[in-house]
Amino acid sequence: MSIDYLRDIKPLQDQGLSNAEIARHLSDRTARPMNGADSQYLLKDKGAVLQSAVFINERTGTLIEYYKTMPEGNDKNLVGWFIAEVFSGNNVRTDEYPRSVQYAMVQLILPSELAQVAQDLVNLAGGRPDVGTTEQNVVDIQAAYESEQQIDQQLSALDQQYWSLHNQNIAPLQQSRNVNSADWKAGIQAMADGWVE
Repeated sequence: MSIDYLRDIKPLQDQGLSNAEIARHLSDRTARPMNGADSQYLLKDKGAVLQSAVFINERTGTLIEYYKTMPEGNDKNLVGWFIAEVFSGNNVRTDEYPRSVQYAMVQLILPSELAQVAQDLVNLAGGRPDVGTTEQNVVDIQAAYESEQQIDQQLSALDQQYWSLHNQNIAPLQQSRNVNSADWKAGIQAMADGWVE
């Protein structure tokens, strides 16, 4: 996935995020959302979250045991929210801010036996195509976009000037079906003389 200024950076700048925060998101985001059904299957398959066949809301597994030992706070709330979302069949938008960064932060604190499960979930969501994105990358992408915009504006102005001069000096020759070379040469010279730098 390539990073596009208008799609990936500008909307976050408009929300007030710094370039460093945007770089973190781009580096942490997955290629697509974590599919709820696929994630649920993987968590069950790895023994991270097992659902009781008798009691629908009763869950066990290595992630549940870890969750129970976590101190109260944001990380615990995020893990609980993630489990609830996945087992409700909902997709988790780790491809979007802020879920991208939140998932990555929680992933960092997981014990080794759960770290691989967390990475498997990332892989299931297409991996992290822009991992390693830096603040300088964000600055460079914006600068490249702005440079292209400036070139587009300059080309548009040149194109408008060309057609204006064409319509004044060449179009009348075409409309009158004038085939006199001297008149065409004079028309072309008038275009060149009328060109404003």
